[in-house]
Amino acid sequence: MSRLRGWLLLVATLLVPSACTAQRTGLITFDHYHTLDEIASYLEALSAQYPQLVTLKVIGRSREGRAIWAVDVNNPATGSASEKPGFYVDGNIHGGEVLGGEGALAFLDRIVGAHGSDPAITELVDTRAFYVVPIVNPDGRAISVDTPENHRWNVRPVDEDGDGLFDEDPPEDLDGDGRMLQMRVPDPEGDWALHSTDPRRMVRIRGGAAEGARYRLMTEGLDNDGDGRFNEDRVGGVDLNRNFPANWSAAQFASGPFPLSEPETHALVTYITDRPTIAAIHTFHTSGGLILRFPTLADQDWNFPRADIEAHRAIAEDGSAITGYANFAHEKKAIVDLMSPGHGVFNDWASKEFGVLAITTEMWAHAMGEGQDALFAWNDDLLGGSGFVDWYPFEHPNLGSVELGGWDRWSTASPPERMMAAEIERNVRWVLTFADKTPQVAIQAATGVPSADGQRIDVSVANIGWMATATEQAAEVLDIAKPVRVRLELVNAELVSGDAVVSLGVLPGTGAGRIESRAVTWTVRVGDNTRAASATIVVESEKAGTVRRTLKLSSF
Repeated sequence: MSRLRGWLLLVATLLVPSACTAQRTGLITFDHYHTLDEIASYLEALSAQYPQLVTLKVIGRSREGRAIWAVDVNNPATGSASEKPGFYVDGNIHGGEVLGGEGALAFLDRIVGAHGSDPAITELVDTRAFYVVPIVNPDGRAISVDTPENHRWNVRPVDEDGDGLFDEDPPEDLDGDGRMLQMRVPDPEGDWALHSTDPRRMVRIRGGAAEGARYRLMTEGLDNDGDGRFNEDRVGGVDLNRNFPANWSAAQFASGPFPLSEPETHALVTYITDRPTIAAIHTFHTSGGLILRFPTLADQDWNFPRADIEAHRAIAEDGSAITGYANFAHEKKAIVDLMSPGHGVFNDWASKEFGVLAITTEMWAHAMGEGQDALFAWNDDLLGGSGFVDWYPFEHPNLGSVELGGWDRWSTASPPERMMAAEIERNVRWVLTFADKTPQVAIQAATGVPSADGQRIDVSVANIGWMATATEQAAEVLDIAKPVRVRLELVNAELVSGDAVVSLGVLPGTGAGRIESRAVTWTVRVGDNTRAASATIVVESEKAGTVRRTLKLSSF
């Protein structure tokens, strides 16, 4: 899907408000990027207002001691969370990707707020359990929302310039305008020159002389440590999305000293593995307008089961149709060519090691990477020119007369606040379709008929969800998939024939094109004819839930 189509869909969304906007709790509005205090207040209010659905907990603390919140959503009236397919959502693993955190919050607000009024969401929440970690990296988000800096990492101290000091030369907002831009510094030896027709643009000089003025470009700030370099040792840290135990590499930039070295990633993996019913994972990132899946770098598609790759592709097609984003789940090579993704990535761990279908959405389509002509056209046409701050003079305390300007962080990293609600809305709608594809076992029929030895019980079992009850990676490669099991719980009766527990293995989902039923038969005999007798059929699947049906038995 073309990036242009993505822009057009965004404009259409802005012009035609969705009817779904009313299906919220009313406890939060997506008209600005929320501080951590605002998010905590919202989550506590959500838990207080919807105690029957929402369980709020702190699953860990960041390096600076901030809470990492998780929200479990389940309707106990329809069963325990441990007996339902689980769907996991998170956001803001990269601190500066603040729209990702808002997307996770909006998804949470929708499934809670629409429960009981929207039939489709009510059915979804009643039959699944949801696990949401809105802000994986609270320290990075705090920097990115509370200060002008866009901070990707956590805040583990790092000596980036090798001078024995840590985090001593970060960028600064020199003029106090709430933005951290670039500095354009006149320098006859500089590597940059003005564009011939557009003074906003800078063109790199690649060898030889250049006509006109030359410049250096650097981030707005000071040489705090006096080493002649600017902003080369900023705050922290570790890229949390390079710190997971899947293809982790010490050679990967900002990967940390070892896998799960960071409290944030350790808390996340512990939370997920403590909930083995989670059948699928979605994580919100920014930006670019892309839908991605594993494997990202160290492995090739042909190293993984074809059925799992095809399932990722098909799920992402729905997302692409709803959001207008490019479906990079189709081909791994395209992902690598575009993004040069790295080792230790969360999605790789979720799919390769935890063994479930996992997809990342890079929210907010823009023209980054398509050349300056496309980028400035996007800025001028869609953002009304507001994304790029025109250069303006500034007297630098060390460098003298310079100019400040460049891309505003609320343009390419995340959208301007006036546009965030529409961007979030279509992402929530797409991820709901992903959650709806989780597997779900069902008892299609259960009957008891007289037989020569007592009573024959015939049961038909199927997976009525789109996904299989386990991925092929989990079943064939990792050998961790638990089979679907069917058993009887008898009251005043005994088993005459048939296995007490029947294993059905992995059941395909409807994504394979049809519902595939499996038959199970037992013969039972009632004990004391003067008392009631019953047989309860129990179908159990780790990823597809547990269902029961009780039959009354007769002595005939």
